Amino acid sequence: MKKDQDLPLKNDIAARFVPKIVILMVYLGTLCFTFTFFLIHSTRIWEEKLTTDLSIEVPLFSEVPSPNLQTQVFDLLKRTPGVANIDIVSQTEMKTLFHSLLGEDTNIEAFPLPTIIDVGLNRNESFDIKGLEFHLKNISATIQIVDHRSWHGQVSNLLFTGISLALLLTFLILFSTLVTTFFATRTSLLIHREVIEVLSLIGATPIYIAKQFQRNAFKQGIIASSIGSLLGLCTFLGITFLFENAGLPFIVSETFIFEAALIFIIAPFITSFFMMISARAAVMKALCS
Repeated sequence: MKKDQDLPLKNDIAARFVPKIVILMVYLGTLCFTFTFFLIHSTRIWEEKLTTDLSIEVPLFSEVPSPNLQTQVFDLLKRTPGVANIDIVSQTEMKTLFHSLLGEDTNIEAFPLPTIIDVGLNRNESFDIKGLEFHLKNISATIQIVDHRSWHGQVSNLLFTGISLALLLTFLILFSTLVTTFFATRTSLLIHREVIEVLSLIGATPIYIAKQFQRNAFKQGIIASSIGSLLGLCTFLGITFLFENAGLPFIVSETFIFEAALIFIIAPFITSFFMMISARAAVMKALCS
């Protein structure tokens, strides 16, 4: 028996049908997984840079001069358990914020801008926000405290949900590719039923026949998935270029493009391997049952 020539698998209907499906599935799957990786990458960086848990607003109009209020608030925060860092938002940042909200033509000097103090908390220590608010109100009833931890948690949950859904969609795309390969192989078995019966009569084992199908599935997979992955890479680079020209921070770091490119390089090998396993399982199930 000559290797690769016993079954004309390259000429049947399944051979023409499967590669088109694989190209589309790999194209969608690589883009979906890259988006998932982007969400994970962005979430990690966002959590590392997010150091503000509370904001304390010290207004200018008060019965106590503003510098005295700041000093008292600073002293209170330094004595408060669980406080990790204290930063004052500069007036330049405040003016930039107000200009972005009200417009560049707004005369910010006409507004009594409050002093904003950003507070970062130590996650390993307990913190009593009610007690801190009580002591701040004792300093001045006009002082306001804003707890950002609630919306931080909501954003984290939203990102986690997005990552989970994107991963689920990626695995569904891969699963559909394997199912397509499985049933296409079963179709090939029916098409070449007579040849397989002859091979069995002259001593071909199910494993020998399965090897021919799995080699063919691997070749189809590596070619088709490479095309799909290349198209996905081109789409990814095109989206990246458009977002960068639009001034949007789509790429969170310089290493992200390199790491994302690895996904498009590895995807054809992973897809081809699982297609090979799926083809072998289909043949063994049909011939050994």
